[in-house]
Order: sequence, then C-alpha cells, then structure tokens
Amino acid sequence: MSRGLLLPKHMAGARDTATATAIAKTAVHRMDSDDWATATVVSEQLGQLEEYLETRREEEPTYVLPQPTGWKIMMLMLTIPDKSAGGVIVLDESKEARALSSPQGVVLALGPQAYTDPARFDKPWLEIGYRATVIKYDASMFQLANGQRLGFVNDTQPVAVIDKGWEVPQ
Repeated sequence: MSRGLLLPKHMAGARDTATATAIAKTAVHRMDSDDWATATVVSEQLGQLEEYLETRREEEPTYVLPQPTGWKIMMLMLTIPDKSAGGVIVLDESKEARALSSPQGVVLALGPQAYTDPARFDKPWLEIGYRATVIKYDASMFQLANGQRLGFVNDTQPVAVIDKGWEVPQ
C-alpha cells in the first residue's frame, strides 16, 4: 500500500510532497491573537470569573482567590472561545496550540514585592487591570473549578502590554 499525502482538490496539482506541504501551509488560516482575544472575549471571561466568585462566596463567604507572593503577578489567562467570530468551530487541539503561541492574561493582583526593586524598575510595567502577553510556558498555572486558569509570573516576565483599564473582580 502506498503512503501518499492526501490533498484537497484545489491542491492536487502539486507533484511532490515539498510543494504540496508548502501549498497546504499557506492555505491554512492562522488564528492570530487579534482574531480571538477581542474586547468582547476579554469582557466575557472577566464576567465568568466574577460569576464564579459570587457563586463560591454564596457557599463559602470568606473565599478569596490565591494571592501572589514575592515578585509574582497573578493573571487571568485568556482562553480561545469555542467558535470564531465568523462562526467556525475551533478544535480543542487548535485552541491549545494557539493559546500557547500567544498567551494573554489580565492582571488580577500583584505580589507585595512586585516592581519594588529600584535597580530594575523606575515604575511598574503592569498594574491591576492591564492585559499583557507572556512567553509561553513562563506561567505557573492554577485552575479554578469553573475551568478558568490563573497564571503566576515574575514581574520581569510579561513581554508586552496590550491594553489597560479592565475592571477586575475582587
């Protein structure tokens, strides 16, 4: 049995694997950060966190989120929705790969020593309510019972501020 590369009809004209692979890579639509991390998505996910906290506090009035220690920053890590803005269903494997390639989060809390070292910072890079991106695999994760993830990163690890002014639940 021959092991060949199966191609859609519009790519079948490629005669060799290298050409077919090149065509396939250009034909696939990439989902960039701007495609999935829209203001609506961020608002929805912050709203889900707020609802979760309200529900938990009805059951356990003293419930609080874990608090970052030392130089750590706690972020709500944003997840890719199940459907794109155009209504295309996004597969789980694709969501995970894209979330890792461009992890974003909203700052929920700063550890007591974050941005206090005058030798490294003249002012804080991030504040509560900022949305930022971090390098993949840099954050230590804590998963909430509702499925959302909190990421804890050092104060030097965020690589870019995307926007600011988000109201975060306390």
